[in-house]
Amino acid sequence: MNRFIIPAAALALAMGSMTASAQTYQSKTTTTQSSPVDGTQTTTTTTERNDQYGSYRKTVTATKRYDAGAFAAPDGYTYTRYSLGERVPSIVLSSKNLTLSDYSNYQLDTPPEGLVWIRVGSDALLVNRSTGEVIQTDYNLFE
Repeated sequence: MNRFIIPAAALALAMGSMTASAQTYQSKTTTTQSSPVDGTQTTTTTTERNDQYGSYRKTVTATKRYDAGAFAAPDGYTYTRYSLGERVPSIVLSSKNLTLSDYSNYQLDTPPEGLVWIRVGSDALLVNRSTGEVIQTDYNLFE
């Protein structure tokens, strides 16, 4: 009888952890704003999550684009468009020339402790500095 108790407990623990990870993202909201000047639209999709970065989780498609020069990828890296929750490789995180320390010039929010803005291609990504997890995306921000 005892030999069935441990496997059943392990199965219950595994099922509980699968349920917890399935409930990580709670809700999504999409907002579209039009500029009264030129009629361009900015679409923002916000994903609320029950962690400390919940209010930062959103996907923005920029209508105002900035000329920050050509994107210089690290050796061996090929551009990838990242989505919320994906992880950027360490080669991108460790490239100092991809960090956007002047984020306010691009109308990006001040990153909270532990997060950093980086540029990948024409996109700006708010990523967790230690894990590389993408917390926020701002697609097509750069020309």
